[in-house]
Amino acid sequence: MKLLALAALSIAAAFCQSADCDSLQKCQEALQANRSSSLAHFRMAEIYFMRGVYQSAANEFRASLNGDHNPGWVEALALVNLGKIFDITGQRERARNQYQLALKTDDNTKGALDEANKYLEAPFKPN
Repeated sequence: MKLLALAALSIAAAFCQSADCDSLQKCQEALQANRSSSLAHFRMAEIYFMRGVYQSAANEFRASLNGDHNPGWVEALALVNLGKIFDITGQRERARNQYQLALKTDDNTKGALDEANKYLEAPFKPN
């Protein structure tokens, strides 16, 4: 019985940990299971960012930075994306600071450091 319970918990933890939510509702459900899920906050931020709701995106990227740091790459990408938001909203110095913080993570997962270096040179401009 204990083995079955452990298996169920492992599956649930893997689901919540992946938090690959593709909608705000799914992300909110993942956050109900784990309020400190950096990944769920990060995914919510991405959705807001794509919709152009930059203040909400920035809030969720910050929440991802204050979360459980799982997975580790979330930190670098959240900082890069905060930099993009600052560039979009005309706050270039704040953007540059975020890109520099991203570089300090030394985590180039998904090209985060490449992007940080690129946008240190020239501001991010949405398509």
